[in-house]
Amino acid sequence: MRWPSILFALTAACGHSKPAAPAGPPKPLYERLGGTPAITAVVEEFVTTTGSDPRISQFFINADIPRLKKLMVEQICHDTGGPCEYTGKTMKESHANMHVNAKAFEAFIDDLTKTLAKLKVPQQETSEVLAAFNGMRADVVTE
Repeated sequence: MRWPSILFALTAACGHSKPAAPAGPPKPLYERLGGTPAITAVVEEFVTTTGSDPRISQFFINADIPRLKKLMVEQICHDTGGPCEYTGKTMKESHANMHVNAKAFEAFIDDLTKTLAKLKVPQQETSEVLAAFNGMRADVVTE
């Protein structure tokens, strides 16, 4: 028996196992959220929630809801490290004439928070999604 084999046998006999392999790079948020199907479920629920929220529903009255959902899925997928390409306008362009104020933006974030909680998105991923949306505040809030 060679020396390394003896050491391995002794450490195994003492209840020690081989050292754990180093962890690979962390998974992108896209994967941790559950990919496109999970993002689509969040968007579906979120659009329903915001559309019935009297604080912000007026922003969605004339919206093309199927297109809005498609673009939201693309954007979230792209922004969380997924394979999607976002094909919509920039946030600044798409909100330029909407007159969104800070109070309306907070209602939007509140609805998103409730949606993520309802769908049991883990806290770490919820925090990252909310941080991404909060990062868009300057491009969305115009008043």
